[in-house]
Amino acid sequence: MLEERNEIILKTVNRLLTEDKMSKVITILGRLHPADAAEIVGWLDEEKKKKIFEVWAPDQSANTLLEMQEEDQVDIVENLSISVISEILNEMPSDDAADLIADLSEQMSEKVLESMDPEVAAEIKGLLKHGEETAGGLMNPDVVTLKKGMGAQEAIDELRKKAPEAENIYYVFVVNDENQLVGVVSLRDLIIASPNTALKEIMNPDVVYVEAGTDQEEAAKIISKYDLLALPVVDRENKLLGIITIDDVLDVVEDETTEDMYKLAGTIDVDESDVMRSPFSRVVRARFPWLAIALVGEVLIVGAIAERFDYLLAVLPALAIYWACMTSVGGNVSFQASTVVVRDLAIGHFDSKTALIRILKEMRLAITMGIITATALFLIALVWQKYLPLATIVAIANIFIILSGALTGTIVPILFNSLGIDSAISSSPFLALVMDAISLLIYFYIAALILKVFPGF
Repeated sequence: MLEERNEIILKTVNRLLTEDKMSKVITILGRLHPADAAEIVGWLDEEKKKKIFEVWAPDQSANTLLEMQEEDQVDIVENLSISVISEILNEMPSDDAADLIADLSEQMSEKVLESMDPEVAAEIKGLLKHGEETAGGLMNPDVVTLKKGMGAQEAIDELRKKAPEAENIYYVFVVNDENQLVGVVSLRDLIIASPNTALKEIMNPDVVYVEAGTDQEEAAKIISKYDLLALPVVDRENKLLGIITIDDVLDVVEDETTEDMYKLAGTIDVDESDVMRSPFSRVVRARFPWLAIALVGEVLIVGAIAERFDYLLAVLPALAIYWACMTSVGGNVSFQASTVVVRDLAIGHFDSKTALIRILKEMRLAITMGIITATALFLIALVWQKYLPLATIVAIANIFIILSGALTGTIVPILFNSLGIDSAISSSPFLALVMDAISLLIYFYIAALILKVFPGF
């Protein structure tokens, strides 16, 4: 939903567009923050969006486009002429422009690059050589560097010349004559140093950096770990190629988190799973596969287990009352445990050396929860059915199911991660299917064992 102010602006913009008063529309949008302008433009139909971007000043339209979702950016750009696209991309930071061009068709991207400013196009082509999800693909090559032999005052004068061309200056990176990264100096240290002090004397030679081929998620973890505002990217010879800024990392974290959430929910394609943005048929295709797997799996597995132990249900029909309870508890506990592990793996807080300790702590927690819930179930079954064997079965089965759920939920994501499989998939409906089978097997085997103890069975 739009904020009340933006709703009013949207209505005004729609009215002005209907009256073909484009200059007034552009004036209104130009006075807004790019994020607000993006929100308003996003609610317009495709034809109106095209009209706006065709006549809007490239610097303003570029800033607005950057505030939009990636799929919305592509939808807008694909409807524009090549000349307009190139003008807009010329105004964007090279890394953002490269990301957008990478999402276009090969034929269209080639035409756009040919019509762009040659220097900007060369930078973008250089970025496109790196993998889209690598540090090299994420970095901005417009980085301000200083030579280590410079004095402090000379360095400040050089910064005044270079600063307007840079996207951001959080730190000043120091390089040698071969453009190899040798240190970093803060603006504060540079300003307070005496004018003739050499940079090599005030710089910090211990620089945190990544190579261009590093996965972007790993780069995000490094920035988070060291609380950096910018992370330098180097090649194999330690030559500085660019920087990854904190705003780029926020986008990565959002994308990775969204992707993990979709996988946890059991959908195959992230973008196509959004019912608000994607065509209905594509949403169905994105969500249906896991549902089909769960449906067939539950019928086959649950059906096979129920058939194997159908004599128990004939002897003690009340077992069916707690059937759903057993599978629900197992699935819930496993999902809780796996979600925590997946989260720690995603943000880099998981340490393989402490995996055993984590498992033991989950087991201790599971035993505590198992005893509490088993006591409650025992009393419920005893009061409701007034039958000691049934109360004993549900109580003991509950403890073992919770233990197995915690163990499975902890180990499976770790196992998936060690095999190079996205751990988020382990917490999808796949885990629920496995836990339903385990829970029922535990429930019925314990029932079979306990009922043998009591006379008449």
